[in-house]
Amino acid sequence: MSHEPKAWYGARTFYRWVTWENRPFEERVVLLRASSLDEAIELAERESAEYAREHDFEVLDMVQAYRISDGDEEVGAGTEVFSVLHALDLSADAFLDRYDSGPAHTQISE
Repeated sequence: MSHEPKAWYGARTFYRWVTWENRPFEERVVLLRASSLDEAIELAERESAEYAREHDFEVLDMVQAYRISDGDEEVGAGTEVFSVLHALDLSADAFLDRYDSGPAHTQISE
C-alpha cells in the first residue's frame, strides 16, 4: 500500500472572542502535515473547532491553507508559512490602512 508523502501546510483560521470586551477577532496560522490541500483544510477545521471549544470562541467560517514544503523538506527559522496575494487597486498606504485593524492584542510566552 503506497502512502502519499505528507507535506507541511500553514492554515489560517479566524475567530471571534465572545467573552472579551469589544469581542475582538483573532487570526491564527498553524502548521499541519497533510497529504493534500483538502486534507490540510479538513485538519485545520478540526483543530480550529477544538481551539475554539477550549477557549469559548466563535469559529468564523473561513479557512485558508498554504502548502509550505514537500514532505521531506525541513521547516525552520525563516520558512514562509503563509502567503496571500491581494489584487487590489490601492496605494500602499491605503492597503495598509485597510488591513490595520487598530490596537492588537498579542501574547508573548516563554
